[in-house]
Amino acid sequence: MMKSTAQARPENGQVEEGDGGVRAAVRRRYAKAAKGTESEGSCCGPTCCGGGKSSARGVSESVGYGASELDEIPEGADLGLGCGNPTAIAALRPGEVVLDLGSGAGIDAFLAAGRVGPSGKVFGVDMTPEMVDRARGNAGTGGYANVEFRLGEIEALPLPSESVDVVLSNCVLNLSPDKDRALAEAFRVLKPGGRMVISDMVSDKPVPEALQGDLEAVAGCLPTHEERYLDEIRSAGFANVRITSRSAYPSSHILDDAAVKAVLASRPALTSEVTAFAGAIFGAHFEADKL
Repeated sequence: MMKSTAQARPENGQVEEGDGGVRAAVRRRYAKAAKGTESEGSCCGPTCCGGGKSSARGVSESVGYGASELDEIPEGADLGLGCGNPTAIAALRPGEVVLDLGSGAGIDAFLAAGRVGPSGKVFGVDMTPEMVDRARGNAGTGGYANVEFRLGEIEALPLPSESVDVVLSNCVLNLSPDKDRALAEAFRVLKPGGRMVISDMVSDKPVPEALQGDLEAVAGCLPTHEERYLDEIRSAGFANVRITSRSAYPSSHILDDAAVKAVLASRPALTSEVTAFAGAIFGAHFEADKL
């Protein structure tokens, strides 16, 4: 049964901060990534493989973006923060309306824009003002007339009900302190017959307790057990929920994250547990339909 969204969209377009500080930690990390200080960015980002700005493209190529795709988007739209390429499998068609949840600097929104064409429309929603500013600047540089970036939270989407054909998300939903609410909002804005395509991180092992309790590690995009993820999507009302592909996620992207390193430095006895966990993480593509 679909969860009620009656309380999901307060007048100011934001949700309460009763999440133990997770939202603020995520916003802080991604604000720094938007400004170019990737050393403070996500575990999905360039810092995790030991590089700076020059490694963003390498990270994106490693999770499924083709060189030609990265060449077609504006410089500065690729921050290497994804864990898959949802636009590659979304089968977008000319004229469709697309929503990108947690759109960042705009990489997936711009790729989607090329596929839906001038008769289509792409909305990107991100809660970090610095990311929205950067994405809007990239849109202007690239001359994207069919892309619009809005400041907002994915748990309280600033779009009308039944207004989009496709919802995309790339390594974002695991960052939400209320994923059930975010998924219910995605269901709300989809038209009947619409579809959702998600790239996100899953694991066959539980998240080590020490990482669960560390705000910066949580803000760095920790995975969900894949069966739980599937159940969460179904509970939001979606049908035909499936994982269409899985690929190993480089363990270095986790182990080299600054927050994870800090945890291990203070508790070295956890090294073997955290290393085993990092080696059990996959990037997964989820697909689901709104009937």
